Amino acid sequence: MSVARIIRILGWLLIVLAVTMTVPLLVSLIYRDGDTGVLLAAQASTAALGMLLALPRKFRKAGGELTVRDGFVVVSFGWILMSLCGALPFWYSGQFPGFLDSLFESVSGFTTTGSTILAHPSALTHGVAYWRMFMQWIGGLGIVLFGLAILPMLGVGGMHLYKAETPGPSAEKLTPRLKDTAKILWLIYLVLTAAETLLLWILGMDLYHASGHAFTTLASGGFSPHDLSLAYYDSAAIHLVVAFFMFCAGTNFTLFYRMYRGRFREVWKDGELKLYLAITLGAAAVFTLMQILDRGVPFFTAAVRAIFQTTSLLTTTGFSTDDFNLWHPLSRMLILGLLVVGGMAGSTAGGLKVVRLSVLISLARQTLRKLLHPRAVVLVRVGERAIPENLVLGIAGFLVLFLGMATISMITLAACGLNIESAISATFACLSNVGPGLDQVGPMSNFAAIHPVGKSMLILMMLFGRLEILTVFVIFSVGFWRK
Repeated sequence: MSVARIIRILGWLLIVLAVTMTVPLLVSLIYRDGDTGVLLAAQASTAALGMLLALPRKFRKAGGELTVRDGFVVVSFGWILMSLCGALPFWYSGQFPGFLDSLFESVSGFTTTGSTILAHPSALTHGVAYWRMFMQWIGGLGIVLFGLAILPMLGVGGMHLYKAETPGPSAEKLTPRLKDTAKILWLIYLVLTAAETLLLWILGMDLYHASGHAFTTLASGGFSPHDLSLAYYDSAAIHLVVAFFMFCAGTNFTLFYRMYRGRFREVWKDGELKLYLAITLGAAAVFTLMQILDRGVPFFTAAVRAIFQTTSLLTTTGFSTDDFNLWHPLSRMLILGLLVVGGMAGSTAGGLKVVRLSVLISLARQTLRKLLHPRAVVLVRVGERAIPENLVLGIAGFLVLFLGMATISMITLAACGLNIESAISATFACLSNVGPGLDQVGPMSNFAAIHPVGKSMLILMMLFGRLEILTVFVIFSVGFWRK
C-alpha cells in the first residue's frame, strides 16, 4: 500500500470538491443572500487542504497502479474528508447550532440519507440551502466515481475504487475502459436530472426549486428547502413526476444504458427489476387500501400518496407528502420493511438492495428443496441468472454485519433516551440512507433533539450504509494492514 499515492488522490478529490462549491457560490451571488463570503471561505479551506495533500513533491511524484488496499482506503477516507469539508459552509454560516450538527447534515447530504437536524429548512439562505441539495447530487453516484471520469491518475487500477464505492454486491463495467463506464453513468445521471428539472419547471416550480428537487430526487436524497418537504406543493402532477424519477433513481443505471443500446429483452428479463417493480406496486396497493379503509381518504388522493410514499421509502429518498406517523399500524410495519429493503444494486438508492433480498429468498427456497431432495444439484438464481457461491456467502456476511451494526445503534439510541419505535426506525433510516423514521424522528420531526452520542452513532451508521459496511469493516481488520 502506497501512503503517498493515497494522500495524493485524496488531495485531488478535495480539489474537485472545492470546484463543485462554485455552484452554490453562484446561487448566492444571484440572490445576494449575504453568504458569498461564507461559501468562498469554505471553498478556499477545502481547496487549501486538497493542495496541501496533492501538491507537495513527495506526493506529486507518487504514481503506479492502485491496489485493492489502496482502493478501500481511498474510498473510506475520501468520504470522511469530503463530509468534513462539506460541513464547512454550514458551520461558517452560523445557521447550524455547532460543528457536530453541521457534520451530521453534511454526512446526511453526501450519503444521500436525508435525515436532518433542521426544524425549518426554509430559514436557510439560498446559497447554503442550494449547497445542501447539490451535495446530495454529488454524493448520489459518488465523488470517487466522478474522479474516475475526470482524473487520469485514477485510470490505472481504478476498478478497485469502483468496486469499493458502487452500491450492491457486485460492480458491473459497461465498457472495457473504466473511465468510459464512469462517464456513461454520469451522463445518464445528468440526462435524468435535466429531464426532471424541465418537467418540474413546466409544472410551476421556479428554476431554483426545480433543479434543487431534481438534484435530491435523482440522488435518492430527499433534502428539500421547504419545511413540509414535497407536501408544500398541492399538486398531484408534481408528486407523480417526482415519484417517477425516484423510481428511476432506484433502478440499476446499467439498465438505462441497455435500453439506449436497444437491448430491451435483457432489461425485461432482469429478475431484480421484476422484484423491484412487484414490491413497489404491492406496497402502493396496500397503502392505498389502508388509507381508504382506515382514514376515508378518496381513492385518487390515496393512490397518489401511496405511490409517492412507496417510491420515496423504497428508493430511500425520504421525501414526504403526508405524515405517515398517523397511518394504520399495518402500514407503519410495512414502512419499516421498505426502509430496510432499498432499491436496486447499481442505483443511487440505499438499503440492503433488492438483489440481496432476491438472493436470500432464492437461497431459502433452494435450502428447502435440498432437504426434500438431498442429492439434487440446486443453484441460487436471480431471474435466469445463477449466483456464484462466493457471492451468496458475501451477501450472508453482509446481512450479519448489517444486523449487528443495527443492533449496536438501536441499543445506543435507546440509552440516549429514544423510545423503541424511534430507536429502531432512526437506525434503519440512517443505516439504509433513507432519512425520516417513525415517531420522534418521523417525517414532520427531525434529529435535533438526539443526544450528541446518538448523533455521532447515526453519523457512523450513515457512512456505513453508504459504503455498504464491508468497505469500512475491511480496513479495521488485522489482515488488511499486514504486509
